[in-house]
Amino acid sequence: MRKRIKWFVLLLMIISVVLTVRGLLKEPAVPERAYLQLDINGTYVEAPPQDLLGRFFASDEHTLVDLLANIRKAKVDKRIKGVVARIGALDAGWAKVEDIRDALADFKKSGKPLIAVLQQEVTGANREYYLASVCDRIYLPPSATAPLVGLAAHFTFLGEVWEKLDIDMTVEKVAEYKTFGDMIGYKEMTAAHREMANSLLDSLNDHFVSTIAQARGLEADDIRALIDRCPIQPQDFVDAHLADGAKYLEDLHDEIGGDEMPLLNARDYAQVSASSLKLDNGPQIAVVYAVGGIVSGEGGRSVQGEVLGSDRLIKALSDAAEDGDIKAIVFRIDSPGGSALASDLIWRATQAAQKKKPIVVSMSDVAGSGGYYIAAGASRIVAQPTTLTGSIGVVFARPNIKGLLNKIGVHTETITRGRFAAVDDLTTKLEPEGRAKLVEEMNHVYDVFVERVANGRKLEPEQVRDVARGRVWTGAQAKEKGLVDTLGGFAVALQEAKAAAGLKADAEVELVFYPRPEHLLERIAKLLSVRMATTLPPLLQNALRTLAFPFHEGSILTLMPESVEIR
Repeated sequence: MRKRIKWFVLLLMIISVVLTVRGLLKEPAVPERAYLQLDINGTYVEAPPQDLLGRFFASDEHTLVDLLANIRKAKVDKRIKGVVARIGALDAGWAKVEDIRDALADFKKSGKPLIAVLQQEVTGANREYYLASVCDRIYLPPSATAPLVGLAAHFTFLGEVWEKLDIDMTVEKVAEYKTFGDMIGYKEMTAAHREMANSLLDSLNDHFVSTIAQARGLEADDIRALIDRCPIQPQDFVDAHLADGAKYLEDLHDEIGGDEMPLLNARDYAQVSASSLKLDNGPQIAVVYAVGGIVSGEGGRSVQGEVLGSDRLIKALSDAAEDGDIKAIVFRIDSPGGSALASDLIWRATQAAQKKKPIVVSMSDVAGSGGYYIAAGASRIVAQPTTLTGSIGVVFARPNIKGLLNKIGVHTETITRGRFAAVDDLTTKLEPEGRAKLVEEMNHVYDVFVERVANGRKLEPEQVRDVARGRVWTGAQAKEKGLVDTLGGFAVALQEAKAAAGLKADAEVELVFYPRPEHLLERIAKLLSVRMATTLPPLLQNALRTLAFPFHEGSILTLMPESVEIR
């Protein structure tokens, strides 16, 4: 009897999967007069478009490229008469938000209405309003609190933690702006750290304020004055010309046509193929993703977030370069760096690939330290004004945890052969000679890093050293310093790749994504597993990464600060 029940349940599951798959394969019926409703909220990841399996096991995590594709389709689809963007709480960095905003700005060229409904419960909805400001009209629910309280940057320092744990922490960095070392070893900001933090915040804030002012036809000083008043009531926001009314989504729908102008769900519209609208056909361009902290090996996911394995990325670059149908490579980077060795191996792979195909780097939220290292040798580098990049420097942290172990009753002894055999032993004191040896190695890594950048950017090494020293720059600042060629997002990088491949600017191309999808059983196992990393907020993931970093034995890293979290 139990065996029959088991087979009956399995049969029901199979029928359910088959019916669901049939539904997903069938393109939806799009009304001839419809508004596309885009629910823009939550996390947007840098990953290939969701395929059938991905949609079947759909999670709360969205892919950025899918959202951009929906907006692009709506621009040319004659059945879509306009877009309503319902914007909620965003857990995405500034550059991703900028990419979405750029796509919406491009949609407006169609002449179709673009309307925002800002549904945000918390007061610090700076990114959310910044995104909404591109729309023709902006509405807030009457019960909302108007956003725009201004930007704030958060930093964490762990210096006192080690004292309390009886850990003797040794930190070395090259050079003074390599503030990841400060966050591990110090209790507060250094003067250099404070200078850099204020510079980043000023650059982002100037771009933030000026963009909103231009979009709403106001002066920048008017925006700054209003920020100092927020949070305020929706009507005050309307009176300040930063919103066009206080309405619920249902009221807005009635206003634009009601049942005669139905709202089409974006998840359904995602099933409309680009080819049915004569998009995404033609020559092939590869998109190679480099996402997460850089390590040697295969990578994967951890509680600290996405881990970028050098082996997997090197294979992806090689596969794209070897494919005779691929005309150019867009190298999409969203990484704070990591292992210096792994970064150099990936850089070497870009040089090998570039002998066969032009490579255009597209920087997402962050491409710093090792993330910049792997970008430095590309034909062209494209970054958003709000991207965080640079951080050309090296950091090393070495804890002696013998005191902590003694406290809990664990005693250790280390016997060595060789003068520096215990240099990376976490249970022995780091002697001055060993420390000097480590600094020598770090300076070597730094010199190689500078050389890679100088060669890739066609600069003199001294020019690179002037803008290096571990300093983080916004994309706008990096362009002024010669570290970036062009300001823009994924769409701009794609245009650069087409130009490098000798294709016309208006040519349609097919995007081929790398690394290629895993085998079916591997993907099902991952999708069905509990992925703890996706449940942790980014700030906690950053804190875990900072706390765990010193316990990587013998690691010299090109890694940028754990958190330049600007909201």
